[in-house]
Amino acid sequence: MPQNSNSNGDENKFWQEIKSWVIIILIALGLKTTIIASYMVPTGSMENTIMTGDFLLGNQFVYGARTPTWIGIPWTRHGFRVPSVRLPRFKTPQPGDIVIFKYPVDPALNYVKRCIAGPGETVEIRDKVLYVDDHVYKDPEHAKYIRPIKYPSYWKEPGIFPYGGGNADHYGPIYVPAEGDTLWFGKVHDDILQDVVELARRKFEIRNNRMYVDGKMTDYYVVEQDHYFMIGDNRDNSLDSRYWGYVPDNLILGKAMVVFMSWDSSVPLYRFFQKIRWKRIGKVVS
Repeated sequence: MPQNSNSNGDENKFWQEIKSWVIIILIALGLKTTIIASYMVPTGSMENTIMTGDFLLGNQFVYGARTPTWIGIPWTRHGFRVPSVRLPRFKTPQPGDIVIFKYPVDPALNYVKRCIAGPGETVEIRDKVLYVDDHVYKDPEHAKYIRPIKYPSYWKEPGIFPYGGGNADHYGPIYVPAEGDTLWFGKVHDDILQDVVELARRKFEIRNNRMYVDGKMTDYYVVEQDHYFMIGDNRDNSLDSRYWGYVPDNLILGKAMVVFMSWDSSVPLYRFFQKIRWKRIGKVVS
């Protein structure tokens, strides 16, 4: 009898330990999903504010944390979407914020850019100078330009958004849609209409010079969410809103906070301690 009692006690302790670890893991996952998350920066589009190889901590709580939208195998695309709920937010992205968001062209990827303009504002670049609502937007402290020449104003750069919208150095003006705006077919560029409609996960078509949304003919579209315009601090080497369009509110993930690790890709792995950029660890991103 005493042996059975000890055996039952050990078994209970084992299951209590398992339950404790399960709770700890769930809490950790919950914090990672809703409050703090880590991101690796693979490109130089935000240099020298954020360097290639920086690992960032992002605050997902400030813009309204979301429950998971996708469940699957980590570091793969194998999984499935699940219904998501957004928690109350403390603020919306503001011009100047460094924002982490899902890449509108491929939401499986996370991007980091600086918010240049928000809903209801107008972006324009004249002779490489950036304007928001006709006021000069001051370059961030660590911004840089790597292209030695400026594009001429008459050149229409391939791949620019919207089509015919200019080039990286002479761009726009382009209006950033706000929730509740009415975009009229024929008055708003077709590329802008298509972008905003499809970002709301609706079907957009033009047939016989008429606009169709979800298969229904209409003369206008009422914007369903706020949009933002993002540009990299390394503007000459940044694939951003000038090329692929707006970032809608439902793809915003969080605000970049601090660098917790940084790797120099030019240093071989066997020089491990030299590979780490020690001076960047703990750097606040702004």
